[in-house]
Amino acid sequence: MTDPVLPPRPPAAPLRLINAACVLALIGMGFSLAHLLWPTALLFALFMLVGQGSFALATLLYAVAIFSDLKRQKVL
Repeated sequence: MTDPVLPPRPPAAPLRLINAACVLALIGMGFSLAHLLWPTALLFALFMLVGQGSFALATLLYAVAIFSDLKRQKVL
């Protein structure tokens, strides 16, 4: 019998970056939703500091994951 041909596994580093980006985006969404439901000055300040910062960091991590994967595939 022959061994079944398994598809190649994706590299772990871009997947970790994407997972971290998703977690940071969810944190930002949580602060955004909290500010939307309970509009206080403190939640607005937390949303602007933590929420927007986590969204920005999530976008940066996602872009790094895309570019590293493109570089690994020798597209760039």
